[in-house]
Amino acid sequence: MTDAPELKGLEQRAYGATYSDGILDMFVGLSLALIGAVWIVFPDYLSGATALVAVSISPMVTRRRRFVEARVGYVRFTEPRRRRERRIYTAAGFLFGAFMLIARPLGSLQPEDIDWAVGPDSLVAWLLALIAVALSFFVEGKRLLAYAAILTISGAAAVETATRFGWPLLVSGAFILAVGLAMLRQFINRYPRTDKP
Repeated sequence: MTDAPELKGLEQRAYGATYSDGILDMFVGLSLALIGAVWIVFPDYLSGATALVAVSISPMVTRRRRFVEARVGYVRFTEPRRRRERRIYTAAGFLFGAFMLIARPLGSLQPEDIDWAVGPDSLVAWLLALIAVALSFFVEGKRLLAYAAILTISGAAAVETATRFGWPLLVSGAFILAVGLAMLRQFINRYPRTDKP
């Protein structure tokens, strides 16, 4: 008979498989890159770009679930795992809400409006880096630490080099998007569709 530790290990591997597709990473990366690009080129429309990202979250999550289940099947995790997953989503929602409250007034600034040594884009990037570190402990995702590192580095580089706001988000978003694409390719190769005729 399979003992509890083995069952827990099997569930952990199944849970990891269902979140190894890279779609969430791609969504975050594309969103950051979009917001960064708009901040650089069309700063007056920054709120609209952020709102577009916000309203896209729910449809993206639904489509992602269907995409994953077509390859790894539907997995009903144990109640402790499901409670932990709900806590993760709650924490992510809380952190996103806090980020929006802090970042929105910074995003409305223009380069000529302030005389800071550190621009609001760098502050936003560092805030996102802190959020990535916090989430890495919730989801046990080491790649989030790499995302935090690139956000920190790009924010620091922008202090010296960027002439317009948005570059840290654009660069970091492109990096995260590339990681997500690599994960998606690996996921598709490892888990072909199970609902083919």
